[in-house]
Amino acid sequence: MRPTRLFLAAVAALVGTASAAANPIARATVPPPELVNGRWNGVDLERRSSCTRPENEGSRGTYAQFDVAMDATGAFSIGQSGITGLNCNYVGRHQVVDRHLAIQGTLSCSDGKQGTFTSSSVQARGPSLEIRMAIQLSGNETCSVDALLSMARFYP
Repeated sequence: MRPTRLFLAAVAALVGTASAAANPIARATVPPPELVNGRWNGVDLERRSSCTRPENEGSRGTYAQFDVAMDATGAFSIGQSGITGLNCNYVGRHQVVDRHLAIQGTLSCSDGKQGTFTSSSVQARGPSLEIRMAIQLSGNETCSVDALLSMARFYP
């Protein structure tokens, strides 16, 4: 008797789940704080939509310096100093969700911009750190923002 495709798919899913649980290399890992913490340089890219004022919609980017801090208790923060003079602070909590680092919090900027953010991807690879997030602005401007903080540094 020949196994059906559905049966083989179910067996493959179970074996894949079991081997991922048993094999630490197969699991996604959260980067340790020493890989994330510190000063970075890079760009803040934004794609804004559904703004209260339509003239604020569209894509924009700015070069910035980022001071990133996370700890074992779940605290997370980014201090962003842009070359335009705009400074922003992202403050929140991080946790492991479905074997990936997830960050949620609030942001406030020196120009009055404020809102909440949720990460959709955090990638740390030695000299680079990328955080993709969904931001919902509140206050005078209520844009939905698809943001990418892309940073690099020379690793010590």
